[in-house]
Amino acid sequence: MFTTWSESGQNGSGDLGQSGGDDNTQTGSIGPQDTFKNPERLPALDLFSDEISHAGISFTTTVGSTAQHVNTSGFPGYWQALSNFGAGVSIAKEGPNYGLVMTYDGGLSLTSGGSNYSYSQLNQTATGHLTWNFAKHWQFRLRDTYLYSDDPFQPFFTFLGTTTPNNPNPVTYFPNTVLEQNQGHADLTYQLSPHDIINFTGDEAFTRYLRQQVTSFYNSVEYAGGVFYQHSFSARLASGGGYQFAGLDFGHGQSRAGTQTFEGFIQYVFSSKLTASLWIGPEVTNTKDIVPVFCYQFGCFVQVFHQTSLSVAEGGQLSWRPTRKDGLNVQVSRGVSNAGGFLGAAHIYQILGTYGRPINRVWSLGIGASYNDSTSVSDFRASQYLRSVNGTVGVSRKLFNDAWTMNAYYAFIDQKQNYFGAPITIATSGFGFTVRYTWDHGLGR
Repeated sequence: MFTTWSESGQNGSGDLGQSGGDDNTQTGSIGPQDTFKNPERLPALDLFSDEISHAGISFTTTVGSTAQHVNTSGFPGYWQALSNFGAGVSIAKEGPNYGLVMTYDGGLSLTSGGSNYSYSQLNQTATGHLTWNFAKHWQFRLRDTYLYSDDPFQPFFTFLGTTTPNNPNPVTYFPNTVLEQNQGHADLTYQLSPHDIINFTGDEAFTRYLRQQVTSFYNSVEYAGGVFYQHSFSARLASGGGYQFAGLDFGHGQSRAGTQTFEGFIQYVFSSKLTASLWIGPEVTNTKDIVPVFCYQFGCFVQVFHQTSLSVAEGGQLSWRPTRKDGLNVQVSRGVSNAGGFLGAAHIYQILGTYGRPINRVWSLGIGASYNDSTSVSDFRASQYLRSVNGTVGVSRKLFNDAWTMNAYYAFIDQKQNYFGAPITIATSGFGFTVRYTWDHGLGR
């Protein structure tokens, strides 16, 4: 049986459990990371047999609290208390040659800084995932995730100015920004022979900052596509290559970037417990930036910058699973991708590592850490960067039965950034816990 590539890692920088921090953490994957990550884990084309046809539903509720300390260079540190409440529902359906999973999660977070301030945030996420074997040698997969984040109780910042005879009530309202994101991935796989496959991929993503008073964040749209070929020389060794293109647009044409990457990869299964994969290839990046030179009441004079650069994109992954319940996973990648609302297209270097293992029958340990270094690809913004180190150490325990789980953790973020010529450092660390209840029920055959 052949292996295929894993599903898209569009959200490349995973949440390590720490609340707070900058909203512009990288939302895109690096180069071909979503193609060559965990290539042994994607189900084969004959995953769904004729005997399987059932559905199930799952409900989850989560309650948690975090106490964290925030330090920003040039300002005194302060403590924050975060409370989180969430609930979700998931429905799964499998047939003879298809599988469908739909989920919805909603959560409310309350942040308080003592008597100084407090605000709330409502987050809603909907996800759909379809796998369909529509012919003997064909498999189609589709996944889409939508996020909407808003403060429904305090939609405005209120600023009170100085009272004057002509303005006895100097109150100014600044609307809070609403975040809206969508990420979609589709791929079509064809089995050429027992040892050869060809894979076509397509991606779509957008980020919108609604109700924004000052346009400091760029709305962005991203489209990507690629074609890859893989040959399995044996049960242990597979290799191949392909082509990938990504188009990025920030601020409706204010900044645009296109990247083309030709990639070669190799994967080797040392044993049932240890797998390693590597990929590398040349990457061509073209950018166009519209920069205001002088603005007045009737408009702005602008200058258009065009730039072409050649670089090398590469990455790798090591996965070690000594038992079914524990394992170590390390990923390294470098390339040009979407770096969020401030940086736009950027050279991104990422390292991500996770480790988990059971301590005993009811306790388990989880450790995660990541490093991110992002620098703008544009020459006129070459000094703009974002560098961050995140980490988490946590333990989980089953409470009354398998449905109840408690998690306690320590997490930290150390972030250095320079967006507007004034470098700053933000450091956040804290302790937190969550309690989660899950109810599962099969709906029958």
